Amino acid sequence: MSKRLKALMVKELENSFAGLDRCIIVGLTGVPATAADKVRADLASRNVRLRIVKNALAAVALREVGLKGVEAFLDGPTAIVTGGGDLVDLAKAAGQLAKAAGTVVVKGGYGEGKVLSPVDIETLSKVPGRQELLAMLAGALAGTMRNFAGALGAVQRNFVYALTAAKEKQSQTAA
Repeated sequence: MSKRLKALMVKELENSFAGLDRCIIVGLTGVPATAADKVRADLASRNVRLRIVKNALAAVALREVGLKGVEAFLDGPTAIVTGGGDLVDLAKAAGQLAKAAGTVVVKGGYGEGKVLSPVDIETLSKVPGRQELLAMLAGALAGTMRNFAGALGAVQRNFVYALTAAKEKQSQTAA
C-alpha cells in the first residue's frame, strides 16, 4: 500500500473519529463475516457502531484526535466500538457483543479522559444505565414526597383531634 493511500485512509479515520470522547477496542478473532454483519446490525439499532480497522492506521488516527494510550490494545484482528448514549451504554454494548459472538474479546478502551482496562469496562457494563438510574431517582423522590405529604397530613389530623377533644372537654364541663 502506498504512503499516499495510507495517508488518505488515516485522514478518513480521523474524520470518522473526530469529536470522539469514548471508544472500546475489541478483538475479533474467528468471527465469520455473516455473524459480524448481524452483530453490526444489532449494535446499530442501539446507536453503537462497530468498525473493523487496520491497527497501524487506527493508532495514528486515534492519536491525532486525542485518544492517546489505546495503541497498546491494537494488536491482532481489531474493531473499534463507538457511540452509545454514554460510556456505560457503550460498555454494556461491548459486553453483550463479547457474550453474543463468543470469540470477541474486549481488549480495552478510552473514556472520561483516561485509558480503560478490560476490567474497568467489565465493571462499567454492570453499572445501571442512565435510564435505570433516573428511574431509581424518581422512585426515591416519589417516596420522599409521599412521606412528606403523610407527615403534613398527620399535623392536620392531630390538630383536628386536639380541637375535637377540646370541644368535647368543654361540652362535658358545661354540662
